[in-house]
Amino acid sequence: MLSERRKRRLFKDLAKTDPVFADKISPFLEGLYNHYFRCEVTGWENIPDKKALYVGNHNGLLTFEVLMLFHAWWKRFGATRRAVGLAHSIALDNPLFRWLLPKIGAIPADPDIANEALEKDYSLLVYPGGEKESFRPYKERKVVDFYQRKGFIRLALRARVPLVPIVSIGAHESYVILHRGEEIAEALGLKEKFRLHGLPITFRSIFFLWCVTTGMFTFFPLLLAPAAFAAIFVPMPAKMTFRILPPIDVVSMVNAEDTEEDNLQRIYDYVVSQMQTVLTDEYSKRKLPVVG
Repeated sequence: MLSERRKRRLFKDLAKTDPVFADKISPFLEGLYNHYFRCEVTGWENIPDKKALYVGNHNGLLTFEVLMLFHAWWKRFGATRRAVGLAHSIALDNPLFRWLLPKIGAIPADPDIANEALEKDYSLLVYPGGEKESFRPYKERKVVDFYQRKGFIRLALRARVPLVPIVSIGAHESYVILHRGEEIAEALGLKEKFRLHGLPITFRSIFFLWCVTTGMFTFFPLLLAPAAFAAIFVPMPAKMTFRILPPIDVVSMVNAEDTEEDNLQRIYDYVVSQMQTVLTDEYSKRKLPVVG
């Protein structure tokens, strides 16, 4: 959890989204959006007029779908609709990302800061599955799994705002993850130090390790190692599709006769089932990986 002093400072930083900066990088993001990832977003009519809590399913190693979704929002609403999204601390603690992400609407994934954003009339985008969902192996890409994390429901209930699911597919094909690498993260202490539950293994990361290992015996693979390392983070141009679902009035779903945990579980199961139905439907339309 964040210190109280840092939280107070971050509360003041909620409005640090920079429209001028967003306009400057818009041509680059537009190229990624239209030509590289060939994004499609449907369901804009389901966006409420007032603030809401948007919940999405994570895809892929570096979660480019989040950046594309923020760009789509900016294209449609500009600065007229205030929205921020929760970001993992490992991203915001990186010097480059700490400079970049707040300018396009990222705030730390902390419950107090999330509540503050909603209280200040920002719409909020959350990904409950976090890095556990984004680091899933490729074979599990067709399943919505938030790992029973229900904090997003508590946020919506406390702020009394509708919950709007956004289902995305495609980004898991931009990084073909073979294994989540939880054992490696555990051995390196990443879970304890950075709340990182995995260190994904991909074909490209295996190739990088091959370059380093064989480079101990022959020089040529070491020449390839820098490029192989950089390639780990470059996404394949997988087509991304987003569908915005109708708002869910979670407050009306609360039964006063049930326990808090029962209410949270019922709402959680309903939200995940709605998203899973759409995810399955979207994948049924997908003809080929990457191509779409």
